[in-house]
Amino acid sequence: MNPRGRDRGSATSEMVLVVPVAVLLVCFVALLGRAGETHTAIRHAADQGARAASMVALGRMDEEARRAVEEDLVRSGHRCRDTTVTVSVDSQGRSVTVSVECSVDVGGLENVVGAPRTVRGESTETIDRYRAD
Repeated sequence: MNPRGRDRGSATSEMVLVVPVAVLLVCFVALLGRAGETHTAIRHAADQGARAASMVALGRMDEEARRAVEEDLVRSGHRCRDTTVTVSVDSQGRSVTVSVECSVDVGGLENVVGAPRTVRGESTETIDRYRAD
């Protein structure tokens, strides 16, 4: 009897077991990459929003921060499912903090990862009293 005859089909069995695990691993790495990239973009958008809000009068801060955040996200090519922008001024009126919250668009990986992940970014700027209109 041929000693190799007993091993027939073992490569196929190994592939059937290994390929699904490898595909899940690749999808997980892709999701982590997207989440990390989105976190950086959200933080940058919060920086832009805080800077824009710090240069206008108190009554226009919300509007300017939201506009700057949305423009920065569009410019960077990031699309979030739900974007929330919160603007707050400290009790002494010296600094403004902009918080941005975004649900990561997993783009086709919903079946693998389930619900979208929420990413948050925050930035604080000193209010520029001389440039505020």
